[in-house]
Amino acid sequence: MKRAIIGIVLIGWAMTSSAQTTLSLQDAIQIGLENSKSLKISQLNVSIAQEKSNEVNANRWANLTLKGGYTRLSTVPPFNVTIPVGEFGNPTPLSFSLYQNLYDYYNLQLQLQQPIFTGFTLLNSSKAAEKTAEAVTYDSKADRSNLEVQIATSYWNLYQAMEAAQFMQENLDRTQLHYKQAQDMLNQGMLTQSDVLSVKVQVSNAQLMLLDAQNNLRLAAVALNNVLGVPLNKEYTITSVPQTGDTTMQDIGALLHTALENRNELQSLKLKGQAADAAVAAAWGAYLPQVAVVGDLYYQRPNQRIQPPTDAFKNTWDAGVMISLPIWNWGQTEAKVDQARAQREQADLALKQTADAVYLDVTQSYLNFKQAKDKIAVAQTAVNDAEESYRISDQKFKVGLVTNTDLMDAEIALLQTKLNYTQALTGLEIARISLEKATGQL
Repeated sequence: MKRAIIGIVLIGWAMTSSAQTTLSLQDAIQIGLENSKSLKISQLNVSIAQEKSNEVNANRWANLTLKGGYTRLSTVPPFNVTIPVGEFGNPTPLSFSLYQNLYDYYNLQLQLQQPIFTGFTLLNSSKAAEKTAEAVTYDSKADRSNLEVQIATSYWNLYQAMEAAQFMQENLDRTQLHYKQAQDMLNQGMLTQSDVLSVKVQVSNAQLMLLDAQNNLRLAAVALNNVLGVPLNKEYTITSVPQTGDTTMQDIGALLHTALENRNELQSLKLKGQAADAAVAAAWGAYLPQVAVVGDLYYQRPNQRIQPPTDAFKNTWDAGVMISLPIWNWGQTEAKVDQARAQREQADLALKQTADAVYLDVTQSYLNFKQAKDKIAVAQTAVNDAEESYRISDQKFKVGLVTNTDLMDAEIALLQTKLNYTQALTGLEIARISLEKATGQL
């Protein structure tokens, strides 16, 4: 009966809501991962890093560029050559132009440039970009794991809130029955008016606790919908229940070893350290000469390498080797190398800091899981004892063998033990997934 009515039943739920749908924990995780904007941003960061790596790597290979243009020149006097009188027996001065003035200039240029040696700068820059892209991939995986834990925690918090609301309703039903019995016993002279008023106060307290529980249920539902990325008034029927069967766990040493091997954060920082090494080498490469081969193919009208120029397209080409060596740049290269080395040191420190955090995370998760596992048996025994105590107290109260206060104490104890048991169950589930995340197995 209890499982059948587990669902979001919100009394006085004022907001417009859609029809309820069933929701298992796996469904919730799937929906949350699909709708998460932060996870999509993280995944886009992976794409950006991979494209950046492709861009840097492309610089290592030949560039082929096509250029074109048209230029209109202003008119200038023609370049004339004058032969004085009698130089070649001519009776008068001779004057003529060596070539025709052309005022429309068309240019097409195909240029090929291939770096031959760059002091290993391009090679190391490409390596740094590749390692950075791999590191971002692990960052995205870590974001996904964190989101799964967040979704699972919200899911079990909703489960706990629903159970609490149900227990509060049951408690209210018990106290109202108790109040009716007390009124009957008052009429029979078995209780005083003071006893009846005490029960009436307990009924009021039970109503207040029920109102609080229903409000907590609304808040838990909203929190889950928020993390799932669905409308806040969406209603679900929870179908997953806490599992207490598999509570085996490795020793803390094995868990720490697994975490250090598998945690995405550590893998990311190791790769960032390798990227920083490559960045240092790339920066240092600026001290070395740079060699490149360049070739050009021209299709021009007029082609100025052909004399005299003619108003027609002509092909010419050139090829060569360019060498450059920085002699003095006011410490620019040294500053870049120092920056890269500082970033490498930052990566080392971040790795050590994160390793310490992982050690703490695994230890806390291990202890929380162990505590949650131990709580289950204790809480279950307490519920059984409280139910039996309430049953006996209720029977004895009806025949006047226990006081009104004894029965109220039994009712409160039964409510509290049920709440404790549900908290222990959900605590075990949250501790389980937190331990999986802490050891990098999520």
